[in-house]
Amino acid sequence: MAVGTTSGRHVHLAAREVEMVPADATALRHVDQLDDQAFDQLLRLVDGDTVNVQRAEEAPFEDGEIIVHTAYYRVTIQ
Repeated sequence: MAVGTTSGRHVHLAAREVEMVPADATALRHVDQLDDQAFDQLLRLVDGDTVNVQRAEEAPFEDGEIIVHTAYYRVTIQ
């Protein structure tokens, strides 16, 4: 994943609704392409929660990725 974090450090996932797919989006996936864990995490993100994972490599999303669900959601990894 495209994040500058060190091994063993927690990272935070967040998602925000966007009107359209930005030109700098790193990837685009439809919600039905997500595995069960990623889908559950996306639902939490859409509800406004922040999801934590151990390392960026464990995140089921890429930083800047757009997920198509009921709208377009841009996922960020911090």
